Amino acid sequence: MSTANNVSTADKKVYTSAKPWQIWFYSCVPAVGNFFMIVFTLNAYIAKGGYGLATAVAASVVSAGKLFDAVTDPICAVICAKINSKKYGAVRPILALGLALLIFSVVGVMWLFPGKGLIPYTICYMSYVLGRTIHNQGKNIASNLITNNPKQRPLIGRYSQYYVMILTTMLSLWRAKVLFPKYGGMTFEMMQDIGLACVIVCTVMDILAFIALKDCDTYENVAAHHRPGVKVSLIDMFGMLKHNSAFLTGAIADATDKLANEVASAAVVSTLVFGILIGNYRFTGDISIYTTIATLITVTFITGRAKKIGAGKAYLQYTWIACGIAAAMFFFFLFCDYTQVSVSPVPTFIFIVLYSLLTASKATTQSCVTTMYQDIADYEFYLTGKYEPGLVVATITMLGKIVASVGGVLTAAMLATIGYVADVPQPGDPSNPKLFAVTMIMWLGMMIFGWVSSIIAMHWYPLSAEKMVEIQEANAKRKAENLAAQKH
Repeated sequence: MSTANNVSTADKKVYTSAKPWQIWFYSCVPAVGNFFMIVFTLNAYIAKGGYGLATAVAASVVSAGKLFDAVTDPICAVICAKINSKKYGAVRPILALGLALLIFSVVGVMWLFPGKGLIPYTICYMSYVLGRTIHNQGKNIASNLITNNPKQRPLIGRYSQYYVMILTTMLSLWRAKVLFPKYGGMTFEMMQDIGLACVIVCTVMDILAFIALKDCDTYENVAAHHRPGVKVSLIDMFGMLKHNSAFLTGAIADATDKLANEVASAAVVSTLVFGILIGNYRFTGDISIYTTIATLITVTFITGRAKKIGAGKAYLQYTWIACGIAAAMFFFFLFCDYTQVSVSPVPTFIFIVLYSLLTASKATTQSCVTTMYQDIADYEFYLTGKYEPGLVVATITMLGKIVASVGGVLTAAMLATIGYVADVPQPGDPSNPKLFAVTMIMWLGMMIFGWVSSIIAMHWYPLSAEKMVEIQEANAKRKAENLAAQKH
């Protein structure tokens, strides 16, 4: 009997495999969305420095953007499912449109409209939201097309996390070592430099992905996944909730993780932790190399496990570990003198180890989720005969974004309890017990909440490595039947 990690000769027609360089190049696509997201996590500083908007107003725009994102996700998924050009396939036109909107959002918010008030700022932010939604639709379809080989699928999550971590490390070093000393704080000019770097790097990365997708993103290959007369519609979202248990458990896990990350990964939280509690904002750049190394190692390990035992089981195992790491970091801050971090060797060493593992945990769980998305989409095709990876992932992320939409308001509300209403935290601001407590809740408490919720949900996830073999065999037969039906 064949298994997910032992593909026999008879199974070769079941699996679509890509060349190693194509996996490397294509994995840039998820990183593009993450890099633009990093820019817009600085929205509180952009809104204040470039537009004079209060923190609460900026948070309201972000929350509205989340709801807009949630609404447009499934709509874009249905529209994008109908795209399939004879010359450029389905994926590359979608990615190109998404990238164009993302570039406009950064150029607009950083250079075209500063000082012109709330409406232009909101338009730029919504352009970012719509651009990322469309770009993600291209990614969702492409991830399903480029390979369904269980040995290769986890590699997409692995390599995209490599890119995200490398870019994040370089950005952190550049921001802490070059930009922060140059501008003397989190200024709008500093945001402009980061925005320009994002536009240049992401354009190059998408071009590499376009090259990698040339072989699989063809009219014939996309058409093989669709039986004539079978249409994808918004009504299918409700059907998934009823018959696809993998979809439901994945959606719950994704939503709770998104809410936690929305708060814990906000730029203001980094300022609170490093710039106020520890008292050395530049230390974020000093330790970035360690967090990168730890993340690369753990992502490599856990995606290797995913190749053997399946993405769902690997995700569940590591999420338990991630909860333990977050709890250990909390006890370190509670019982140790965290003001000696970056000053005294022992607390510095302990913090670096825990912080590196914590950062790695967020990246590692996300790399497993990336693979789970595609397995869930294949399961839907297996159950219903409808090829709708874009709608499957869009519906999961829509539900997640609806939940996460309260994250911006939650962040602003918690900041308001410690006096940050019109302003945002800045390195060097005074610390106090209340600020400490709120920072721990935003940073570690939210992550633990998200991971524990995911652990509970994933106990009902049905897609084991063995089950995925059965699914891919059935789907291969279905695609052959679809091609035969289209020829007639």
